[in-house]
Amino acid sequence: MQSGYYDSCWKALARCQGLVDSVRNLFIETTAIYFEMDDKSGLKTTNNLLLYLIDTLHNMLTHISSVVRSALQAQKSDAGGDTQAAEELLLINKPLTDLISLLIQLLSSDDPDVHESSLLSLSLMVQLYGGENQDSLSPENMDSFAEALKHRKELKQQKLLLRVIKRLVSSNEKHAESVKSKGHILIETLQKLSQAARSHADIAIGSLASEILKIIEQ
Repeated sequence: MQSGYYDSCWKALARCQGLVDSVRNLFIETTAIYFEMDDKSGLKTTNNLLLYLIDTLHNMLTHISSVVRSALQAQKSDAGGDTQAAEELLLINKPLTDLISLLIQLLSSDDPDVHESSLLSLSLMVQLYGGENQDSLSPENMDSFAEALKHRKELKQQKLLLRVIKRLVSSNEKHAESVKSKGHILIETLQKLSQAARSHADIAIGSLASEILKIIEQ
């Protein structure tokens, strides 16, 4: 019985690998078309496909997060837990981290559905994989983060953006060093946010920005 259960798990994981490759490749192709077109409003088909892919990506990451969380909770309980399937799921889906830079660049999209959906997927991805992708905080991506922080005035989005940045710089020293040496625009933006304290909400944003700056300066 147990052998049959694990056989079905590995078959499911094998099918998952095919889905990962398909989503990754189609996402890259679709965003390439999206970024090349000047008139985004006239790209209804491409825009809809992009939103569908972002939603699919978000659902995949949500599933992985749920499996990993359940495995960790089971491991901590008296019943124990086998984390092998969760570890394999993380490994099989790791190619999705190749999409991090595209998600970051989509944060600057004029379409609110695109940039909001991209931010949610990006947040889940860095929660799961941290700063494993070495291009996460490239100069171009740092500028995209700075631009998003300046133009996204919704406090919920600003908090999520800052948490993403904090996760990246705290999980990989190279990212912190990269921001320190090449991320002058991002640092200036973070400094401005850290000094804004006109309300409790501003204080929360400022506190997050200050924490990031401290990590970078270490």
